[in-house]
Amino acid sequence: MQTRIIKTLCAIAAGLMMATPSTLAFALTHNILLIHGRSDSANEQFGVFTTDQHKYWSGSPVTADGHVFFVQWDAWNRKFDDTTCPGGQCIINNAVNSLCNINNNQECWIICHSAGCAAFENYLAKSNYCCNPIFIAHVMAASSAAGGSEIANVFSWVGKTIDQSLTTSYARGAYNHNNMQGVVVRGFGGTFNNTATACLFFPSQGGSGLNPDCNRCSGNSQCADGAVALHSTCGHNRVASFQDCNSTISPHGDTSGTYSFHGWWITDHECNGQGGTTCNWSGPFSSNTKWNGNFKTYNVDHGGGAVNAIAEYSFAPFALCP
Repeated sequence: MQTRIIKTLCAIAAGLMMATPSTLAFALTHNILLIHGRSDSANEQFGVFTTDQHKYWSGSPVTADGHVFFVQWDAWNRKFDDTTCPGGQCIINNAVNSLCNINNNQECWIICHSAGCAAFENYLAKSNYCCNPIFIAHVMAASSAAGGSEIANVFSWVGKTIDQSLTTSYARGAYNHNNMQGVVVRGFGGTFNNTATACLFFPSQGGSGLNPDCNRCSGNSQCADGAVALHSTCGHNRVASFQDCNSTISPHGDTSGTYSFHGWWITDHECNGQGGTTCNWSGPFSSNTKWNGNFKTYNVDHGGGAVNAIAEYSFAPFALCP
């Protein structure tokens, strides 16, 4: 986490130089960027807006000290790693450069959903984050499609352009998923697969001790949210059947099954800095998230992941610290 520590110190230093004692607490501008996933681009404007013009999100995160921005890219006719606007990488790069610069006293939270998470991770992995003034404090990845979807594997040839980049092979090969450059990606993995796609596409496994929220398919267990499986939403490092989310964030170290800098949303960090049991934050913070603490998953469908992320942000303590 050396990169983040250096950037934090730079942000604090910038605030101290710019602020008087009466304004010190407000030295940094706190921006929240919502990056949407696959959606019909008809009548959508592309760029960064202060209102949800595309009507993608069910609500705006509540913040007492921040500014919410909706990052709208063509997640229909473009791939998530398209470097030309309004492709994912281009739009996100422009948004981050204008809103997340510590030289301008800015820090950013990222709340992404589905293909929006693939687009953001792709941007981050290919950026020069280590050596630029961009400061991303947190990433909340809801129902992430960064690992691709088996549905896209089957239907990409008849779908829209975005689907061609959401196959499991393309999504996993587009960028280095272990190279999050010190930025922690905290995932919301959904297990509510009681939809038309149930038992049709996703990896499954048998045995005992399986996640009770996952679908039973011919005696096996299949964990997905109806659009993407846990191997994608939880940042697992291979396409396979998983029953839970794991973490590579200290004090956890599941490098055998999970990409670097990936973990679940709550209490996945070292408490008190010494491995203690008392944390300065422990969720879930909002009601009705249907959190499964044993498997670090949520019993919600694909859209429910985005709802959970907004609710959790809105009710979480302000001073969250990864």
